Amino acid sequence: MPEKQWTKSFGHFAIIVRRKTRGPATVSFAVVLVAYVAGKWIDITRYDTEHGIPHRDVLGAKQGLRYKRWMDDISVNEAFEYAIRDCTENAASYLQDYLAH
Repeated sequence: MPEKQWTKSFGHFAIIVRRKTRGPATVSFAVVLVAYVAGKWIDITRYDTEHGIPHRDVLGAKQGLRYKRWMDDISVNEAFEYAIRDCTENAASYLQDYLAH
């Protein structure tokens, strides 16, 4: 299974992507949104397939892992594409939410 890793940077945000595929199908992935805050990079949210089901880990600065948002109603490929789009479009609001919790 081929595995690829890359980073997409924009402003003071970056998305770190790891993806394993079998043919055209995504088998597993991690999409981690990080932000540069107070001189260091911090994870503010992440999507992955660690438990066999795509999900988003919603994080907080004070609480750590707040909850998991399961995505068991869509395919791994769809979840992967959604994760990248969601992190790109909502980075600023996810940072505000992270810092508030």
